[in-house]
Amino acid sequence: MPGTIETAVGTGFVYEQKQNYAHQHDVEKAVDTYIKDHADSPCENGEDRVIDSAVEIIKKYRLTGFDEVLGRLETIYSDQGQPDAVRAAALYNMAILHSRRDEGADRVIAREYFKRLYVEFPNHYRCIFEDSAWRDRMIEKQLLLPGETVESFLEDARKEVEARQSQER
Repeated sequence: MPGTIETAVGTGFVYEQKQNYAHQHDVEKAVDTYIKDHADSPCENGEDRVIDSAVEIIKKYRLTGFDEVLGRLETIYSDQGQPDAVRAAALYNMAILHSRRDEGADRVIAREYFKRLYVEFPNHYRCIFEDSAWRDRMIEKQLLLPGETVESFLEDARKEVEARQSQER
């Protein structure tokens, strides 16, 4: 019987290690895809670069890393004492993390964060919003819901931005 328990524990450990390696590979692949996608972005000052420390946390902690990074970014974004550039960066990175996950529900969250970024921080991250083929490719790849087009997405976003801005007045 002791051999059976040891075998089960060993098998469980091997399985967990395989899961961790697969997760780390998936994170590295996602980062590589992001870097490739942003190679021709209109951002010239590195605003859209990858946060290495966040990637390491997500890679190292398969089950909790994503939520930990999002929690930290949310804390920064919510802190009104932080400079706008820092808060905008936190919001941008939350949007990117959600937009790059495979789960469809995350697209809805990513869309909301990108809209907030556009409305709340008009002097930051304008490079990603510039009218360009790159922007349209990124919207198509990361933000569209079934049946939507880039044009319908942009029109809905414009309407929502206008509604928010009129509410703020």
